[in-house]
Formats: sequence, C-alpha cells, structure tokens
Amino acid sequence: MSATLIWRITGGADNNDPYASLGGVRSSNIVSEIALNNLFDDVSPAEASAGDTEYRAIDLYNSGDAPATGVVLYNSAETSSAGTTLDFGIEASPIDSTTSIANESTAPIGVSFSHPTSDSKLSIPNIAAGSGARVWVRRVVDAATANTSNDQGTFTIEYA
Repeated sequence: MSATLIWRITGGADNNDPYASLGGVRSSNIVSEIALNNLFDDVSPAEASAGDTEYRAIDLYNSGDAPATGVVLYNSAETSSAGTTLDFGIEASPIDSTTSIANESTAPIGVSFSHPTSDSKLSIPNIAAGSGARVWVRRVVDAATANTSNDQGTFTIEYA
C-alpha cells in the first residue's frame, strides 16, 4: 500500500470542533474537506470592519504504510473575498502534541507563514507511515473588508 494522507483537526483526541483546532493532541476525527466555512468561524461585520487574524492547527496524517514524499501545499483557489487571505506555516518536526495556542487570535510561536500558490508551493518534510506533519493556517481579514456571506478558498496537497 502507498502513502495515504488525511487531514485531522487538533485540540484533543476526541475533538470534533474545527473552531477548537488550536494545536495540542491530534484528534481522531478526520476532516473530509478543508474550507474556510468549516475550518474558521464566519467573519462578523465588526471583524470585517476592524480586520481580524485567526489561526488553526491541522495535522496531515499518513495512514498508509509507506512514507509520503515530495509533499507540497498551495492555495489552489484564492479566497473569494479580495479582503481575505489564507497563509500557511509548518510546525517543526517532530510535532510536539502539547504545543497549542491560548485562543484563535494568538500566533503560534516559531512558525513562519507564507502564501503558497501553484507557482510557489510550500514544501512539507516527508511524512513517515503512521506519523503526521502539523500545518498552521492563518486567515487574515483586512480592515474595511466588505462583509460577504460565503467567503471560500481552497488549498491542495500533492505528494508521491
């Protein structure tokens, strides 16, 4: 069998709330589709007006029996609102399952963020079978962003 990468939220072994995916222990719950509306809460009119930056920790877990190599991540569809962006950072390996942030507005320590595209993909270290890589997602809402009812963006993982 080959490598099989699946997304899992964090926040405790039994966590099933992606809004509470703030690091710590990897959840046993698989996230079938990562998108703005199921990883982050809706942006309130006040947040759209003032601007807001929030973070989530999700694990890319290899449930296969071979290492995942050549792993890259990128924004395959930018957010539908011109005033929002998704940026990504990789936690240093090995994942320290006790590392978490106090709340969604607190940046994780030691994680550098970038805005990967199909032309400039973010490399993720090889992921051994039965192991994972921690991906931090930063959603930035610029000040004076028009409030929209359905802001969406998509990111993609590729691997061998």
